[in-house]
Amino acid sequence: MIRLRPIGAAAFALALLALPTFAVPHKDPNLLTHRDTRTQLQDVNLADVVSTAQAAAGDGPDGLPTGWCGDETGADNAPVTPATKAQFKVVYAYAADRPDRFAGWKDAIQANVAIVQRFLSAQDGGTKGLRFDMGTGCGPQFVDIQTVQLPGSRASYADNFSAISGAVQRALGAAAGPRNAIVIADGLSGSTQEYGLGETVMGPTGERQGAANIHNRGGLTSILFSRDGAAAPGSARWGWWPEGFLHEMTHNLGAVQWGAPHSTQPAGGSSPQYGHCWQGADVMCYVEDGGAAHPMQQDCAGLPGAIPQNYDCGHDDYFNPAPAPGSYLATHWNTYDSAFLAGCGEVAPACGGGSLWVPEPPAATTAPSVAGTTRRGQTLTARVGVWTNSPTAYTYQWQRLIASGWEDIDSATGASYVVSSEDLGRRLRVAVVASNEDGSASAASAPSSTVGASGLNRAATSTSKKGKRAAVKAKASKKRKAAAAKRKAAAKRRAAAKKKPKTVRH
Repeated sequence: MIRLRPIGAAAFALALLALPTFAVPHKDPNLLTHRDTRTQLQDVNLADVVSTAQAAAGDGPDGLPTGWCGDETGADNAPVTPATKAQFKVVYAYAADRPDRFAGWKDAIQANVAIVQRFLSAQDGGTKGLRFDMGTGCGPQFVDIQTVQLPGSRASYADNFSAISGAVQRALGAAAGPRNAIVIADGLSGSTQEYGLGETVMGPTGERQGAANIHNRGGLTSILFSRDGAAAPGSARWGWWPEGFLHEMTHNLGAVQWGAPHSTQPAGGSSPQYGHCWQGADVMCYVEDGGAAHPMQQDCAGLPGAIPQNYDCGHDDYFNPAPAPGSYLATHWNTYDSAFLAGCGEVAPACGGGSLWVPEPPAATTAPSVAGTTRRGQTLTARVGVWTNSPTAYTYQWQRLIASGWEDIDSATGASYVVSSEDLGRRLRVAVVASNEDGSASAASAPSSTVGASGLNRAATSTSKKGKRAAVKAKASKKRKAAAAKRKAAAKRRAAAKKKPKTVRH
């Protein structure tokens, strides 16, 4: 569900004139808040991707620590990240009539940041990560978490995005540069469900290409609501719902716009109900309801030992390090260009590999494709697509679509594939794994059209059994036709005879 704030366009225009500072909440009429649950995001597992990336990178220090160190504070620590640069501020918030459980959340929050950063690096070929407000008394590798005790009771904030966001922004105060807030709202879900809400601006201003895009201004908020009474996560190495953490922040970055190729928004529509994509498995993709533009389609499931492309499946809706000229992301908002992302060298060691070395596995910027006709007996040929970081080798796995999803076709691991009888009525694709010395990554082609039967038949010779049978059938058919013709002629003669006048003799 997405809530549209009922604020007019005139109010937004006045706000832009009156606010010279950054990080002031937006009042755009197309500012939407997207609600996302764990169930809706269950197809993507950031931990699996990160563990694959770390295994491929080899030994040595890799990324940020997953345990937090520092002193809890309700203020901002001395900045390590320059205050004028666009950044996410991480906040732990709790209601005044509930206990402060920061000690039970700090490690999971740190782990979330570490996992999200390593995940993004694996998706973009080791080029960029998010810029967070970093640094505590223990060092620059620890996220600067600010604790905010909300001034009212839990009843004032349960399921209340606006109340929490407003209180947090007031506690943070003015910012020297663009700033978004990502908030852990402890125990403030009003139901038994954990969920997230993230703001984004849709329509022409949200889709605008380049540095002038409105999302670079900051002033947006994401909130993750945990269940009231649930235990704090403690020192969870894989964090607390990092998929939701990244999902809501990506809404703040400006995804997924209504004009994106795989947007759930029906063509030409502007319903606030839609703000995701339908091509998965993907951090930002799930179908809100039956009225979406297209059913959910799983095109980017991973292969063992390779990093799956789960942050913009196909790199064509919201994130691409190098979009093809003329493509949607080359001419519209591409979150890879966000001011809230920084080069891996700037945010080291967040991208992995320690402070001096960042692993650069391949990343597909144009998906693989298949050439050929999808008919039985025809040969299909894989085209690898376009990859960054100079892959040194490619491997292939041909797959067919069955009721339960994509299945590997036995022994179909070459650059070409001959369509078989088993493929009749199915759709095919090829998954390509590109490798270099820093690791491997996988991407799949779009599904083919449904496989049809061959249009060619083997000619039957008169000496073959099939040919003899055909000759006998042809001869019998000829006899039947001749007999029918005779019967028809006799019937005509009888009819003619009946029409002649009869001769009567007296």
